[in-house]
Order: sequence, then C-alpha cells, then structure tokens
Amino acid sequence: MRVCHKVISPSFYSEGIRYRADIFQYETVSSLTLSGIIMKGLFANRSAWFQLGILTYLFLFGLTFASVISIGISAIFNIIPDKTITESGTTPFYETHITQFISALCMFLLPALFTACLCSKKPGEFLQIRKVSDVRLFVLTGLMILLISPTIDITSYLNSKIHLPEFMSPLEKWMQETEDTLTGITEDLLSKRGVIPFITNITVIAVMAGFSEEFLFRGAFLTIVRKKISNPHIAIWTVAIIFSAIHFQFNGFIPRTILGAVLGYFLYWSKNIWIPVFAHFFHNAVAVTGSYIGIFKDSPGEIAPEVPDIKTEEIITTTIVAIFGLFLFALCANIMRKSGTGQKN
Repeated sequence: MRVCHKVISPSFYSEGIRYRADIFQYETVSSLTLSGIIMKGLFANRSAWFQLGILTYLFLFGLTFASVISIGISAIFNIIPDKTITESGTTPFYETHITQFISALCMFLLPALFTACLCSKKPGEFLQIRKVSDVRLFVLTGLMILLISPTIDITSYLNSKIHLPEFMSPLEKWMQETEDTLTGITEDLLSKRGVIPFITNITVIAVMAGFSEEFLFRGAFLTIVRKKISNPHIAIWTVAIIFSAIHFQFNGFIPRTILGAVLGYFLYWSKNIWIPVFAHFFHNAVAVTGSYIGIFKDSPGEIAPEVPDIKTEEIITTTIVAIFGLFLFALCANIMRKSGTGQKN
C-alpha cells in the first residue's frame, strides 16, 4: 500500500478505491437480484408432476427435520416418547404443544410457501392470497361449518362401524394402533385445564393447523393438482382423500374427507385462501372450546372419543337434521360462489 502511494497520487488512489468499491457493490447487488429472480418462479414452467415432486420433497424434508427437532425436545424435557401418549398429565406442559407446532410449521406451512415461490413468479396468486372484500364472508363460513357438522357426526358414526375383511386384519390392527396413538396425543393436548392451556391449544390446534394445513393442501397442493386435472370437483375430492389419509386416523377417514372437500370448495367458490383457513380454524376452535367447557365430554376431566355416541333411535333424527343442514349449506354456498365471481380462478 505504501508503494502505491508513492506512485499514485492520493486523489487518484482514492478515486480508484471508490471506483472499485462501486464496481463491487454493483456486482454484489446485481448477483443478489439475479439470484432472487432465478429463485422466484424457478420451476414455474415445469410440469405439474415436477412441481408436485418439489412439494413432496419439501414435505418429506420437513417431516424429517421436525422429527429430529422433536427428538431433541424430548431429550431436553428428559422424558421418553411413549409418555406423550399415555396417561394424561405425564407429559411436561408444553412439550407436545411445541412438537406439534414445529411439525405443522416444517411439514405444512414452509413447504407450501417455498413451493409457491419456486413454482410461480407470483407466489401470492399461486396460493390465492387475496384481501377479503366482505368480512361477512367469515360469518357465512362459520355458519356453513356449523351446518355441515350433523353430516360429519353421522358419517363419523357410520365410519366407526366399518371393519375390514378377515384377511386384512393385520392392516386393521395397525390402523387401530395408529388411531389410538394419535388419539392419545390429542387427549394429552386437551387434558390440561386453565386459561393458558386453553390459549395454547387454540394456537396450536386451531390457528396453526388452519394456516399450515390449508396453505399446503388447498393453497399449494390443490393448485398443482388442478394443473393436471381440469375437472375442479375431481381435483377437490382427490386432495380431500389425501388430506384425510395423511392424518392416519382411519375411524374418521370418511368425515375428514368430507370436511377436506368442503374446505376445497370454499377455496373454489371464494377464490381466496383465507376462507378455508378461517373455516379450518373455526372448526377446530369449536372442538377445542367444546371439550374445554364440557360440551363434548361425559364428565369433568374426561375427553370424549372422536366418534360421537349416537343411539339407534337417534340416527334417523340426526340424518334428517343433516339433510336439512345440507340444504341450507347449499343456499349459503350459492352466496359464497357469487362472492368469488370475477376473481381469477
């Protein structure tokens, strides 16, 4: 540096440094901008199968990452995993909540957002993120969820009566064990009483599930599937079946498929992702609140089973109520469909 000062005048040297700094800054900013352009919409022109592969890869990566994090959390709490699904109260207060929150974030929400960025130059349009023009749509959505509830109840009861053939008994046993495991996790989440546990459950079970699962299944997955399947009804029901299957709670497979289809139609009618997000949130929030105040349990401190106990003489009445609810649901659907008119499909 001293030699340079002897050869080059200070003014020329300072100008050279400034010039080189400007070049470096320009190249750096240009490379970052170019990188952003390349990353956003990098796979926008690829096939639907390729984009589905990207989404699946990100989902599996998130699943693996969440599993590793969950193991670490269990180690921090110094408990064995089996205690999470056994007696109520054996799990430290926030352990299951934290693992469920991280799982929803890594498996559902982040893969949906990354897929939207990679597969579209306009990620917001890809996920159908739009401003809700009329807040009354949220009221209508909540009403429609309540109207579909009797249908969910009756199909839950019928689903619980379905048994696989004898030669498939090992599969049915595995399905039942998986059902019991996940039911135990849900019971562990809902077993704590108090204001803070209630807020925590609403956050994890209603808010996070509503955001993450809808962004993945209705926002990203359904958008990609519709590129391959032109018929919207087939696409909606296909995604609904996969949505139900991935929960691995087979006693509720049929009602959850129906719920998944309803959420898909909410997006199809409204052209707005926030409608199925709110519907999912509202559905789960009602269940959490009902369990908390005792509507969906037999006695204090007990969590009722997921499948409702419907007596034989009540089946006909419940069916009639469900049919009437579906009629009103159809009327509300027509209103929601009109609200989505003019929006890009």
